Amino acid sequence: MKKACLALAGVALAAGLGGVEIAAAAPEPAATADCSHLYLLTDGRGRGLTGRTWDDAGTAVPAGAHMEKFRYEDGIVPGVHPHSLDNTRRVAAPALEKRVVDFHRACPGSRITLVGYSFGALISGDATELLASKNEVPHQLVNAVLIADPRRGVADTGAQGPSGGIMSVAPDGPGMHTPGPRDFRDIKVASICREDDVVCNAANPISNAQAFSGQLQRLNTAHGAYGDADPNRSFWARPADFADVGHLLLPPSAPITWGPPAFPAPMPREMLNDNEIYQGVMDGLTQSGDTIAWANVLNSFGLPGDQIVHGFWQALQEAGAGY
Repeated sequence: MKKACLALAGVALAAGLGGVEIAAAAPEPAATADCSHLYLLTDGRGRGLTGRTWDDAGTAVPAGAHMEKFRYEDGIVPGVHPHSLDNTRRVAAPALEKRVVDFHRACPGSRITLVGYSFGALISGDATELLASKNEVPHQLVNAVLIADPRRGVADTGAQGPSGGIMSVAPDGPGMHTPGPRDFRDIKVASICREDDVVCNAANPISNAQAFSGQLQRLNTAHGAYGDADPNRSFWARPADFADVGHLLLPPSAPITWGPPAFPAPMPREMLNDNEIYQGVMDGLTQSGDTIAWANVLNSFGLPGDQIVHGFWQALQEAGAGY
């Protein structure tokens, strides 16, 4: 069971947060003088510093509003990526929250919408939760549109049993803590997910291994199926059109046969995240992983690791080599 859950955390998080990338946020753009409704767009893994998903989709916002990309260094696995998943969240989410606060101070009556896809939905959702826990920006001026959110809450979908975002289903992994669903309080949030997308609607791998396995097999197809030839149905191209959908579960990207849940069972996250032995192992692996993070390795040689890594990672993404 421990080996299965470790595999679940590593494979599903590292491979599955398609749209998620980590760590030190890029320098923020100067506060704009445009006080129209601001849409902050945050992209997923491999595109955190470029936002190419929005470019490819031709993303547009309503007339009289303007949009801005929030750029961040996305990483998941130290040694493979510049930073760990935990470090990405720790840096990027507060930086996005700060961008919202700075805009509000410059334009006190203006609305702000946070839009995120995949890893970008993780960062946007985390920033929204930070805003919800304070009153620095009036909650009625903020909303979020989260596409394929890894922290989507667990709900019984009927066809495949209880399912939710991979970070609400999987246990902690090395450098990848899975805190589960968020509390947005009274901030309006739209959460959009395809039924067969393991990133945002993972089946319970204990009670319905067949469904979870099927989702893993079609990860790239399902997780990339949020565009449409009709721009009126493209969640990437027209995110503002879906701000009022609440929790929208879309049909599978293609027909799929779900195995019926064999028995009621807790999620692996519920079983292991409070287990002291398991957490001790994860903490040790996390510390080991931090020592091989790119910036830390360079810093140990007296080099400016953060600056070097940022430039290298940005060059990779601009060359289309995000991974």
